[in-house]
Amino acid sequence: MAGKRKPVPAPAPALLEWALGGLGGLVVLAALAVSAGEALGPRDPALIEARLGEIRPAGAVWLAEVEVRNRGGETAASVEIEGRLGDDTASATVDYVPAHGRERVTLVFPADPRAAEVAVSGWSKP
Repeated sequence: MAGKRKPVPAPAPALLEWALGGLGGLVVLAALAVSAGEALGPRDPALIEARLGEIRPAGAVWLAEVEVRNRGGETAASVEIEGRLGDDTASATVDYVPAHGRERVTLVFPADPRAAEVAVSGWSKP
């Protein structure tokens, strides 16, 4: 029986392969720990601010861009923005502003709104 050979056992994994596998496992565990800590840990409440930005005329009206920022750790939904210029009031609703995020809305005024006051009048938790 000249054609039969004994099967050769597979070589043992190299030390570098084991080290890199262990390092990869540690990275995955660390990422899961950070994600779980962010998801389950305490959060600062939403802290919404509105600031008047670019102003430009558009025909018979003026457009005022307002930047809405959330400096808190929770998302805010249905954020109500209100701008007042004398007796004129303009308002807009932002669907949501993520934690530490920002959105922009445009308010429409009948006169130049450089002296307008903008404020956040309320929001809800999503």
